[in-house]
Amino acid sequence: MNALSPDAPARGRKRFQFDIRSAAQAAEQGVEVQGLRLLSVAPGEEDGSFDCAIARSDGEFLATLTILVSDASEYPSDHTFFCSSQDDLPVYVSRVTEAIHEDGSATIQRTLMRLLEKLAKGVATSKNAQSDDDDDEDVEDDDEIDGYDMDDDIGLLGAQPGNSKFDRSMLQRHFNEIVAYGYYPGYIPFGVDDFALSASLPAKSLVDTIPARALMAWDKQLLARAQHLTLLVSGLRGVYPFVQPDATFTQSAHFHGVAPQFRVGLTLEYKPSQADASETIRKYGLKEEYDAQPAPEPVEEPLFDDDDYLDEDPVAEENEAVNDETAEEAEEQVAGFRPFSLSSSLESLLNGHFLRILQLRVQYSLGWAGAEALLWEVERTQQPIGDIMRLRGEHIRLADATDKLLMQSYVLPADPLLERDASQPINILLVAFSYLMRRLTLCPRYCLVCHQPLQEDLDALKPYVCSSKLCTYQYYTLNRGPSLEYEICANPVTVDLLVSLAYVALTEGAPDAPLPVGMGLRVECRTAPAARRDSDGLFDFDKLDPHDMRVATTQLIDKLPPIADIKRHLEQPRKAGRAKPRLQDVDKTVPEAAWSVLRWCVASCTAHLEELQSEEDQVKNIGPEWKQFRFSVGAPDAEAKYRQAIVQAQTESRKAREYPSLYAFHGSPAKNWHSIIRHGLWFKNVAHGRAYGHGVYFAKDGAVSTGSYSMGAQSCWRNSASRVTSCVALAEIVNLPNKFVSQNPFFVVDKTDWIICRYLMVKGSGYVNPNAATTTPAPPSMYSYAPFTNQPPPPEEEVDNSIPWVPLDPEHPLTLSGKRIRIPLPTHALEKILAARRQEFIPVNYDEDDLSIFEALPPTQLPQPFDEDVVMTTIEDDWQHDPEWVQKAIEHLIPPPTESSLQATTALQRELKALLKEQKAAKSLKELGWYMPEDLIGDNLYQWIVELHSFDQNLPIAKDMERHGVNSLVFEIRFPAGFPHAPPFFRILKPRFLGFSQGGGGHVTLGGSMCMDLLTADGWLPSYSISAVLLQIKLAISNLDPKPARLAQNWDSPYGMQEAMEGYKRAANTHGWKIPQSFDRIAR
Repeated sequence: MNALSPDAPARGRKRFQFDIRSAAQAAEQGVEVQGLRLLSVAPGEEDGSFDCAIARSDGEFLATLTILVSDASEYPSDHTFFCSSQDDLPVYVSRVTEAIHEDGSATIQRTLMRLLEKLAKGVATSKNAQSDDDDDEDVEDDDEIDGYDMDDDIGLLGAQPGNSKFDRSMLQRHFNEIVAYGYYPGYIPFGVDDFALSASLPAKSLVDTIPARALMAWDKQLLARAQHLTLLVSGLRGVYPFVQPDATFTQSAHFHGVAPQFRVGLTLEYKPSQADASETIRKYGLKEEYDAQPAPEPVEEPLFDDDDYLDEDPVAEENEAVNDETAEEAEEQVAGFRPFSLSSSLESLLNGHFLRILQLRVQYSLGWAGAEALLWEVERTQQPIGDIMRLRGEHIRLADATDKLLMQSYVLPADPLLERDASQPINILLVAFSYLMRRLTLCPRYCLVCHQPLQEDLDALKPYVCSSKLCTYQYYTLNRGPSLEYEICANPVTVDLLVSLAYVALTEGAPDAPLPVGMGLRVECRTAPAARRDSDGLFDFDKLDPHDMRVATTQLIDKLPPIADIKRHLEQPRKAGRAKPRLQDVDKTVPEAAWSVLRWCVASCTAHLEELQSEEDQVKNIGPEWKQFRFSVGAPDAEAKYRQAIVQAQTESRKAREYPSLYAFHGSPAKNWHSIIRHGLWFKNVAHGRAYGHGVYFAKDGAVSTGSYSMGAQSCWRNSASRVTSCVALAEIVNLPNKFVSQNPFFVVDKTDWIICRYLMVKGSGYVNPNAATTTPAPPSMYSYAPFTNQPPPPEEEVDNSIPWVPLDPEHPLTLSGKRIRIPLPTHALEKILAARRQEFIPVNYDEDDLSIFEALPPTQLPQPFDEDVVMTTIEDDWQHDPEWVQKAIEHLIPPPTESSLQATTALQRELKALLKEQKAAKSLKELGWYMPEDLIGDNLYQWIVELHSFDQNLPIAKDMERHGVNSLVFEIRFPAGFPHAPPFFRILKPRFLGFSQGGGGHVTLGGSMCMDLLTADGWLPSYSISAVLLQIKLAISNLDPKPARLAQNWDSPYGMQEAMEGYKRAANTHGWKIPQSFDRIAR
């Protein structure tokens, strides 16, 4: 099959019909696979179907099949094929056709390829079987057929086989590139000639680009233990590379039927084991393409005491055995390839759109945002791509310009497509993982179902769906997003609170209270006119008026059992082999719509609420009647924008430099919090008047907010455990009160970027806080402005110095009932989690399969006959080594290290040989990007001189080098005696760079050493090659984020060894990286 025409429709019915015509043309030209011939392909009688005729190569007719697509509008990504025939089919043919729906979504061309391969295998099996046993022969399953090689000279649908199926040296090169970008590649062989690939990143490294609060809000599993975020790519059929430089499939990929499938999950190691990968791939083939995988049950201690709701088992021995089995299952669930809450959505994006987006990006020189915008426009309009680019090309490219603004508040992964050689096959594993990291970082900005940018004005912390009713329906019916079962088991108090607040808001008619529309609910409603009932006696929820919607929703919530009962049911012990308890089995009388509403109450909450159970995490002097929650709302970059506002305030105010933030309370009626925890603190509606200006109102004394402003609830869900009466938020605000709308008697803030919600306090008759100190709260003040008078602040109390407290401005004391409020540092709890993950992290040791790739020798070059007419040519503009410049750089070089070891010497001999071999084999030094002067290789292997050169001419550092006549960056590499287990030390000798504090960047410290996790004890791996590290250093220097690298005014002054070592130590301590034990001896 040839590459898809640029003018071909991207998806839908037009694409379906286009592919039928393409397959028909290919069949006319002749398609034959292992003795089976595709005679014809034609549109079927039924809409969304096509017929194909198949015969043996000897002319014997086999069958005419009709293939029907489940939904042509979703083709070629979100559909299923079904196959039937009016012929009397042999058993082996029937078994193949009946199982075609298990193959998941694929194009017509790939579907026909798989069909012919399976039928060919069935023909071969039937020939070898005894005639009496023909009907009992099983056709091999898809996993076994994947390894079935075709020897025909002509591939299916016009594809020709390539010269080589697997290029190990290309995979080696791509693996080294992946390592250079800071990721971990993996090679997982299956049988003789098939394999899967993986790329991963330690979970502890996710916080380098994504705020920890966002990761915890998305799924607590992400930081629950030392593990890796892993991308698994299967369906490669032993072919590599399988994409060309233009991102289309290679001929070999077409011939062998490559159909890459992407899986996203968590693994304890840097890649899944062969058994886990096989199991994951097998499950993928059997399940519906876009069915979500529920998150595993939590293995942490349950939040409620099991004794409170587990019935006693009359047979103690059996109960003990069941509990042992359950514990073993919990351990197994931690291992393997485990999906998390966003896995389903990310896999849908990668499998349905990634390759097409990549092709558009390469073809039209777009960025990721531009290529996505082009694809969405093609799908929306069904117009040819060329026409869209001609008519709306400027609008499409505007998406890339807008995308660059995101880098001000998001840390996006490096883009490997900007550095690649356009003549070489794309490193698809690296590009896919980079794209995965990008979309994970930006996931709250995109719909979880259609993957297009959210158009709503509201920024959310958790990813959600767009306003399309179709996306809403799929989100809830296909179980995208967080697993309801997991949330109930892990966060039962939070789930109970969300349901209780929804009930209060809907019962009391809160303005702008969200409703579960677009979910296809069939409901009862006591207030709706009976004439509007449908034939089943129920109402279509979306056709009810708002009042009846609220009534119907509260009726459904009242039918839900208590959350504690649901949790007890889900966690009940079970014997091995028994199915997990289902949510719907708690109470068979609960209608399906009620469970959907429960899921809506939890999944529609785009804020993060986490019950604070530990005393050291709680705000002090709040009172035992208030249950405390950590409360985060707003986009993931809200924290970054807030920090930017803090920095700006510190340039304007001395007080802000000493006390960056103020804290204050915000009270609101209980019925409003169902909306607030989804939308944040905004000021669209006026509830209590705006006497002091337009903005969000805050009080420094909690008595004001907890008094008349937090009006109590007038209703309660009958099964609520919390029985909520009042809610109050505690927020952090930029300490620049002179810029507030008002300071007295309230803080009135109209800049929402200046506000970060930190805590939610909930009062309810069902709550008891055992950790809170017992105090008798003073009655709330009669006058809302009394706490802002010039009364003396309450006396200081004894402070627990083991807990880091927020320094509060004494001019604006925070109090409640006459007691001074103390707040733990918001980052304290997260830092403890991250410190534990760093402590648990075990450096990656590549297994034998991966080492066989890293250590593969280049393919042997066959001798070519000498041709006198052929003259060896060199690239005219190739980079040239300047010996004089390098000699000046090494004038003050200190002697090499004196410590050595046999292990290090052996490793260095191998590394030096490989480096020089790669240098000599390079087509051009400019393309290579580094150079090792052979005349400077001394007798001591522990000190090397290497140059980095040929930076992209558009980079500021390249322009500086050209302006000053700097030919290269001259590096010294010093190796410790512990090499290769201990990292080498890289430092620049000349030229001198501009320091970070002076506006420079490029990951170069003030002393000329490199500020990179890769070169510390935490990030270094023995399998790293020096050439891969040099590539990574060049990429780091080329990185424009957060600031571009620039040469200093005294660029010609060499760096000293001592300042380089001090710079390395400062960088490591700042980032929490571990310094090698023998580091100080590197200079001896």
